[in-house]
Amino acid sequence: MLPTNLVSTYQAYKKDTDSIAAWLASTAKSCGYASESVAAGPANKTTSTRLKGKARAAARKTNASTTKSAAKSAVIAKYTIKIKDFVPLAEFIASQHNVSIPTSLITTLRRVIAIRGGFGDKLAEEGAIKDKLNDQKHGYFVGILRKVRDVLQPRTKPSKAASTPKRTSEKEDAVATDGFVNQFAALKMYEPSEDFANTPDVERPKPSEGTNVTYEAEPLTSLEDVIIATTMLINDLNVIRSRVEWIWSNWRDGFFDLAAAAIATNTAIDLARNLMDDVVPLIKDCGGLQHILAKVFVMQAITKGYVLPATPRLDDFALEAFDVADGTYILTYNVLESLARVVQAQNIPIYKEGSFGYYDPRSTRESKSGYKKHEEDRVLLMKFFTELMAVERGVANYPVADEFLRGVKELAETKQVSFHLVFAAQIFLDIHHTLRAGADRGYEMLEKNLCFLEGEIDAHLEYHKDMKINNWPAHNNWMISQIKSKLKSVLSDPAHNAKLKAYREIGQPVPISLERNRLLKMSPVLSGLMLYHFRIEVWDVGIALANAWGSITYSLHLYNALQAEELEPRKWPDMDVVRTLLGDSNFFVGDAPGTAADYFKKFCLQMGTTVTAFSKNRRANPTLSSLSSKSGPRGIKDGAPVSSMFMDRYLRNTGQVDWTAADVAKVIELSLWETEGSEEEHTLILGQIEDPEKLRQKKNRKKFSPETAKLHPEQLIRGLMFALQGEVLEIAFPYTAMHRECWSLLRAVRKHCDPLLRQTFDAAYMERESELCFVVGYIFMAITDNPGSELLSEAAVAVREYVRTEGSTMLGLLKEIGMPVEFKSQKEAEEMGLA
Repeated sequence: MLPTNLVSTYQAYKKDTDSIAAWLASTAKSCGYASESVAAGPANKTTSTRLKGKARAAARKTNASTTKSAAKSAVIAKYTIKIKDFVPLAEFIASQHNVSIPTSLITTLRRVIAIRGGFGDKLAEEGAIKDKLNDQKHGYFVGILRKVRDVLQPRTKPSKAASTPKRTSEKEDAVATDGFVNQFAALKMYEPSEDFANTPDVERPKPSEGTNVTYEAEPLTSLEDVIIATTMLINDLNVIRSRVEWIWSNWRDGFFDLAAAAIATNTAIDLARNLMDDVVPLIKDCGGLQHILAKVFVMQAITKGYVLPATPRLDDFALEAFDVADGTYILTYNVLESLARVVQAQNIPIYKEGSFGYYDPRSTRESKSGYKKHEEDRVLLMKFFTELMAVERGVANYPVADEFLRGVKELAETKQVSFHLVFAAQIFLDIHHTLRAGADRGYEMLEKNLCFLEGEIDAHLEYHKDMKINNWPAHNNWMISQIKSKLKSVLSDPAHNAKLKAYREIGQPVPISLERNRLLKMSPVLSGLMLYHFRIEVWDVGIALANAWGSITYSLHLYNALQAEELEPRKWPDMDVVRTLLGDSNFFVGDAPGTAADYFKKFCLQMGTTVTAFSKNRRANPTLSSLSSKSGPRGIKDGAPVSSMFMDRYLRNTGQVDWTAADVAKVIELSLWETEGSEEEHTLILGQIEDPEKLRQKKNRKKFSPETAKLHPEQLIRGLMFALQGEVLEIAFPYTAMHRECWSLLRAVRKHCDPLLRQTFDAAYMERESELCFVVGYIFMAITDNPGSELLSEAAVAVREYVRTEGSTMLGLLKEIGMPVEFKSQKEAEEMGLA
């Protein structure tokens, strides 16, 4: 099920029907209506609210009687109201003179009648499912709703905010101005628009108060009902498809990052899978997925003017009406179903090049016939299916899995083609249609980044081979070396090795065209997820490394003091980028210091030393290392709040993300980036939030309201894409290299200032190199005790010389992986509309 603040068309429709049933039953019962349909419905069942976490612990502390009472009150009876009882309930209510009929009930009735009436009549008129419709059942539900409306509408009393709704024709109902009706009335395979986003909250009738009972309408499971539900679902899926196409067209044009695009795409498929949860059981009970998709396709094709042949072959008709078939998923299902038939236990199905034609990504798809387009899609799916099965059957512990691979793993076990697998396969095809010959550019980008990360790991291990510190044990470096081994394994393509083994087992020669890394070359999504996997893992290592050694934090403290004292006019570009990305809150307790006393005080607070360090008696015990508190130093911890949400899924492989209301709110609310301007007018800008109050609210927000503004999954994916894109530079930044740069700078400062440090303190001021960060503290202590001390000025000389030659190293590394960083003056930013 989707979270409560994610809205699907079918869920909204079902809420309408349930709210009608609930109002009728609860109102009739409150007026004394005596019937088993209200007192004890046929699906009488109870649901209980189970406390979790702290609430459960608190409940244990209450006395037994209170607990029993609370448990009793938490039990909610749930009744199902049969459709045949709607009219008797309405007639009873209409006979009660003291009952006011809310206008929201009549509006909701109209909304459902508009959906069901127009859709069901279209089905019958076109003959799309005429052979399966029972004359008595067709239109039965609509007739019931119309009767309820006619019985209750005369009793509707106007409220202060609304007048009594006038009677309207069915045609007028179908085109009612209510935004929600417009979403359902035609039930076309529409292109995405702003309509859903701009739809106001829909008011539904509320059941009578004072009862601990919930009511729902009897499930409608006829073929007509299932086709309506499936069409609603397909409408929602196609909106998500269009948003995914938007993602990859922008990636193609250089606006989005590969890893961010891949996560947003796979999350879109996750949400689509959740959308299906309500409808798939209905489909299974009504002939299965292929049967229902075929019915929906034929209905849509006829509606769009195609003429169904007297003795049609569905595949031929689908190729003639290819655009309709593409929008109803029937052709993609058929290809996958044919592939499912060839799956055998333990074997990798080998695709023979050219058996079903060839795919030329350099050709123009738009000019092709339906047959040629389908041939392209079939070749792509068959070739890629072999790659996915090679991972499933021949590769243990592959680092990442997208929803397509996950769906194929399920197919290999069940031999069943699920709807979410069909959707994942369609997204795979859509991406190829968007990128064409540029689809393998995703792998090129992945390979470049992984080679860069491999070099970073080598540089780290070489730099630290003789360096030791208590809170960075040798085991950590061994784990980093394992990242390198995993990285090299991915680039060597274990799936390719599995295919070679499969060819040997069946005694066939390996074709010349069998290339390495075809899996990642064919799937920009898997390439992007793989990039995220290694990028976030090395990011995590880099932050842990910086925290353990204190290199970046205390170098920034020194750099900040030099700038505040105007001793370092030269900018340190690498540190300026880090400070911008992570913010001062990760480096200072409170605001950045600007006086000598505050430099030392803020250093001590960040280091985790005791208050004694800056008391009047500190001269008696000047060794900072002896004053450390139990809490230890404060570290960098507020980074990448949105990107880090996906570490469990794509780094630790702990399973699918469960999208709760809190998760959705976190995506929207915790992002420290925001958009301004308009996509349509090409003025859209993505920038960091700079308002201090807004930042404080975001960082301090612990709980999120479940009543967040209603979101369609497509809207969430758009917001997620921008939130991820805003954090790309932060997680791609080479913190391991920045650690080495900062540690080398501290070495240079210590070497230059060593004579003066020995003179001010003594020769034992630093016993081992792991205490290098304390040099910054000693400098601040010296200028606090003796404002005339030259230690800070001498440190400036060392910093200035080092930054002159090494201070832009990180910018060079970022440029190497395709992320050039430019600095703009305030005036330039204002002229560009960036400030």
